[in-house]
Amino acid sequence: MDELTRRKVLELPGGHRLGPDLPAADDLPRMAVDRLSAMVAYWDADQRCRFANLAYERWFGIRPQDLIGRHIRELLGPLYVLNRPYIEGALRGEPQEFEREIPDPAGGPARHSLANYIPDVVDGVVRGFFVLVTEISAVKRTERALRESEERFRLTLDEAPIGMALVGTDGRFLRVNRALCDILGYPAEELVGMTFQAVTHPEDLDADLALAARLACGEIPRYALEKRYIRKGGAIVHIKLSGSVLRAPDGRPLHFIAQVEDVTEHRRNDEEQHFLAELGPVLASTLDEDEIFDRVIRLATRRIADFCILDSVGDGGQVERKRVASRDPAREWLAEPILRVQLDRSGPSLLSEAIRTRQPVLLQRPSDEALVAMAQSPEHLRLLRALEVASMVAVPLVAGERVVGAIALIASQGSRAYDARDVRLAQELSWRTAVSIQNARLYAAAREATRVRDEVLAFVAHDLRNPLSTIAMQATLLRRRAQPRAGTEADSGQVIQRAAARMTRLIEDLLDVSRIEAGSLAVEQAPLEAGAFLSDCVESQRQLAEAVCADLRLEAPGELPQLWADRDRLCQVFENLVGNALKFTGGAGRVTVGAQARESDVLFWVRDTGPGIPPDHLPHLFDRFWQARRAERQGAGLGLPIARGVVTAHGGRIWVESRPGDGACFFFTIPRADRRGPDAGGGPPGSGPAAPVRRSAPAG
Repeated sequence: MDELTRRKVLELPGGHRLGPDLPAADDLPRMAVDRLSAMVAYWDADQRCRFANLAYERWFGIRPQDLIGRHIRELLGPLYVLNRPYIEGALRGEPQEFEREIPDPAGGPARHSLANYIPDVVDGVVRGFFVLVTEISAVKRTERALRESEERFRLTLDEAPIGMALVGTDGRFLRVNRALCDILGYPAEELVGMTFQAVTHPEDLDADLALAARLACGEIPRYALEKRYIRKGGAIVHIKLSGSVLRAPDGRPLHFIAQVEDVTEHRRNDEEQHFLAELGPVLASTLDEDEIFDRVIRLATRRIADFCILDSVGDGGQVERKRVASRDPAREWLAEPILRVQLDRSGPSLLSEAIRTRQPVLLQRPSDEALVAMAQSPEHLRLLRALEVASMVAVPLVAGERVVGAIALIASQGSRAYDARDVRLAQELSWRTAVSIQNARLYAAAREATRVRDEVLAFVAHDLRNPLSTIAMQATLLRRRAQPRAGTEADSGQVIQRAAARMTRLIEDLLDVSRIEAGSLAVEQAPLEAGAFLSDCVESQRQLAEAVCADLRLEAPGELPQLWADRDRLCQVFENLVGNALKFTGGAGRVTVGAQARESDVLFWVRDTGPGIPPDHLPHLFDRFWQARRAERQGAGLGLPIARGVVTAHGGRIWVESRPGDGACFFFTIPRADRRGPDAGGGPPGSGPAAPVRRSAPAG
């Protein structure tokens, strides 16, 4: 084999040979180095190139053969000054590694490289150094993207308007932002390392832990709940928590991501609005002073206070402690001793200052010295300390020019401290409560006056009945003795008898009005034939109509259903209505009594042809003692109020329609016996006689 063939054929172990179309063994290292993307070169101690691979042409645009023998400065140009310290270090025998950006000769973006200078040392002499330069642009882009991502995350976390945190699976805060520190009152260096369990209100912890466990095991992708944090110092803050989880590629939870929104103010505003919305109906539904005290203190401790104390100021200025209540049943034991403690109202106390000045008092985080100064006795001091007052608002209850009481709202340690907004809320509470208390007192005074009046009226009526009976009896005897002579004595007897009858009727009317107002007017309801009853009523008024030359008519169908009514009381209604109609109609006038059956009742009416009723008089017709013209007073003004009371007691209603110059018509309804309600008593219609039912009229 000639030399050329020998150089082209390479014996391989095992008898294999590389054919003449493959590179020779000596060429393979060079070929391999030329195919590397990294720059590989050797520079001697004089910094001149002895070897360079093809990558230099790609990086610098210089062919390797043109680089041989040239100084490294010629290759690097402006970069030489930057690389010189590393070159000199390598020539001292010290390996060098550094990063450098190399401009692209084609004008493209610079390449970021990692350069290694490896000294060539033989027998302690540095003959030169090897250069290996690797492009790390992709790595740098990845690092840059990662840094930018981390910066965005940092900005998102740190500058978020709500609290944010990375939380370990053990509950420890790993990273927190400024907003969360503000919410909890801890600096970041103190909060990191603490657990969310340590700052969560104990009553809310179980729900939070349960949701976090479900999130960690993948049952839910995220969760949200409202709970309470305990701030540094013990104050309570309400938050809305949103939790999610970051997982490893294998699905393991790495840490939780918590977003925390402070909703204390929002919740507080809602609670204030709900409190006032609930307060209105609570106060409007009673006129009993003790009931007002109970309702106000229950609502206050449920909504806005841990403790509530309410004092009452009487008409004579005397102060009495009325109510004390606690939100927490476990601390309710304090209410009774606070209610019973003996205090000098002229001395310092929680409420005396508000009563004295008529101004609200706000006390925030009182020191023990302040409690000592406020206490009037060792027992009083013990109770004040037991309240654990964090803040307190005391406001007077002022109605008009009078102080009717005072109320104190107390927030205990661990609750949100009161501020100016709470003072305004307390003032709204005090104003509404004071008005209700004043109304209750006025109502009680009015009821007492009515009771006294009714007692006096009953006594007067009782005392008048006996002499009236005597007068009536003697008048009868006088008429009987005078009948044969038919003279002045008989006429006098008639006058006396009529006057006695009028006085008796007036007394009965007064008593009926009192019964109606007291809600005790009784009606004995039973089935009543409407047609026959109506005819009897009209006939009983016939003589009175003839006396005033008026035409009294009955307009009713031949058949009317049975009424469920008290005959005597219903006669009283017709007597009043027909009597009024005849009185105002006068001679040549007409009064019509009518009736019409309806589905559940019978409609009655009494119509006259008199002058009618002015529109401004209509709203007052059924008021007791009211008359249109006092100068022409006729009767006591009790007939229509009594008629209304009787009709109402039957379960009906009464009203009037009139136009001036066109007469007036009074309508009223009485229930049918066959349509009476299940509470009327007795058997069903047609089942036989029904027992009378006694019903009291509502106060009208």
